[in-house]
Amino acid sequence: MYINPRLTGPARQQQIQMLIEKFHLNQPLYVQYFYWLDAVLHGNLGFTATSFFSGPVTQAIEIFFPNTAMLAIVAGILTWLMGIPLGTWSAVRRDKPDDIAIRVISYGLYGMPIYLIAFALIIIFGVYLKALPISGTVNTALLAGVSWYRDGTSYPTHVILIDAIIHRDWPVALSAFEHLLLPAFTLALAVMAGVINILRASMLEVLDQDYVKFARSKGLPERVVINKHARPTAMFPVYTNFAYTVAGMLSGVVVVEDVFNYPGIGYWLTLAMEENDMGGIMAGTLLFGLIFITVSLVLDIVFALKDPRVRLG
Repeated sequence: MYINPRLTGPARQQQIQMLIEKFHLNQPLYVQYFYWLDAVLHGNLGFTATSFFSGPVTQAIEIFFPNTAMLAIVAGILTWLMGIPLGTWSAVRRDKPDDIAIRVISYGLYGMPIYLIAFALIIIFGVYLKALPISGTVNTALLAGVSWYRDGTSYPTHVILIDAIIHRDWPVALSAFEHLLLPAFTLALAVMAGVINILRASMLEVLDQDYVKFARSKGLPERVVINKHARPTAMFPVYTNFAYTVAGMLSGVVVVEDVFNYPGIGYWLTLAMEENDMGGIMAGTLLFGLIFITVSLVLDIVFALKDPRVRLG
């Protein structure tokens, strides 16, 4: 969509015909596709018109993508900090009560829709404990008179937590951090289950290898055997499945941002779908697809360089 439909009024037939010819809507679909591709390659993604944002698609991406990136980064860190130790411990404590508990929880999280995880955390931490905010990115009362926050957007990075730190506005930074925790934790729980299961299965296989048994026979402490010998090798399947982890985050972020009213690409894409905004829908899906392809390509290159088993020619 190359024009903003909210800027147009009732159109005469002559105007409609002019727009049809200008944007090649009277051409075959494959011709329209090449015109669209040419526009995309020149940075023209058209316009988006939703109740959340109305304007050029590139401007929407510039404003909302940093929030989504921050959410994904924090969720990724939480996934790593929780999933790796739990997967390792579950394998080391094979068939013990704590291993069974970890497996039950991870399988439960893996099969649970992400919106149910979000609602459960909202009820626990937002309603009963009243420990964390459940909507938005910051307490808006703290933004009165703030010069670096205008028209619903913070500057210069458009991530209010980072911008508050840059401007040394610590109350706003603390509020933004609190607002980030529940969405990030929800996304981390949804993705973490897969990491735990993959690492546990890989660790169990590695722990039966001869070099691990040899390390134990040398009298090395179990902590050294696990952390220095077994887990580094067991992590390879986790790395190779990282692209699927990213795919899970990309799909999960749409739901999480919608549930928590978090102004990112996912929230914008949801509104675009609800309001039939083709400019937003096409741009959002294109962006997510490019992210997934880029991550997959980078991983393939890294493993080709680092792992002799898959090294290129």
